[in-house]
Amino acid sequence: MYVKDLKVTRYLGSKDIAALTNLARNYESDIKLQCRHYKIDVKSILGLLALSLDKGTEITIITKGDDDKEALQAICEFLQTDA
Repeated sequence: MYVKDLKVTRYLGSKDIAALTNLARNYESDIKLQCRHYKIDVKSILGLLALSLDKGTEITIITKGDDDKEALQAICEFLQTDA
């Protein structure tokens, strides 16, 4: 299991959220995003849309599974890279 705190440095519109969920689905690991008191499955587009993540939001990414390290790296890179 890996846990990483980070600040979202990318604007996340609906297309970006869809791309994030598609990226997460490439991994077998469970991938959770914690923001404030919510913990959302990153593979759930509706959950992420409901969070309405803004650029600059502080979040925690939690991965657990066989490819958790790779999943964490990919998700963090996505959230911290401008499109």
